[in-house]
Amino acid sequence: MTLRRGEGLRCVLTVTAVLALMLVWSVAASALCPRVVFTRVADRSLAMGWTMDQSETEIDDFGGYRVWYREAWESEEFALLREYEFGEDDPQASSYWPFDPYYEQPVRADSTDIFQNAFPYELSVTAFTASDPDSIDVACREANRTGIIYPHVGIQSELEKIEAIPNPYRASADWEYGGQRRVTFVGLPERASIMIYTISLDHVRTLEHDDPSSDQEFWDLKSKDGKEVAPGVYLWHIEAEGLGSTDGTVMIIK
Repeated sequence: MTLRRGEGLRCVLTVTAVLALMLVWSVAASALCPRVVFTRVADRSLAMGWTMDQSETEIDDFGGYRVWYREAWESEEFALLREYEFGEDDPQASSYWPFDPYYEQPVRADSTDIFQNAFPYELSVTAFTASDPDSIDVACREANRTGIIYPHVGIQSELEKIEAIPNPYRASADWEYGGQRRVTFVGLPERASIMIYTISLDHVRTLEHDDPSSDQEFWDLKSKDGKEVAPGVYLWHIEAEGLGSTDGTVMIIK
């Protein structure tokens, strides 16, 4: 089909107009997308901080924020963790706005202690407009994904509190994330040697934990030869210089 000169010009102008509208929409959408500043982990807790790089009072049609979380071992979808409605001053309201004035604290933060240690989670944050509060900016939520983070406590000094989780380990359970088979030792001091044996005391693997900020060490269920271990009961013996030693067992079910 051959277009006349006028028709071709109108077609070009139409496409240009559509592209311009898409650009305007993209800029408008991005203008309401917060910028993640930090993430932190603690005992059964995750925290995230974000900013709009200006006071919310200066943003036209600003409605509030939504904080999202994802249980990474179970779902690819985000669920709403909390909503903050700009100007909501009732502390009993589910969308209560608890933040200080922008000139006092330009970074907004949320922390929640509903999580399980050593399990993989992901957070994100979006903003919404006052004129369309039910809309969800999926592109912003994708852009603000924190990546996988694991709640954990800091280093410990009471060896009797060390444990292996999950116990028993079941390969068919929801625990696994991305095909990663592993047991996590939690409650560790800064440095410790974790020796794993079969019930007949054959040495399977030694893990060296050396982390001043985390009490966790992962075992990928492989032997020192890099082979996956067989189902059964395994003994673990942990030694920490200056603190002594402790023992336990973990069952592997596949």
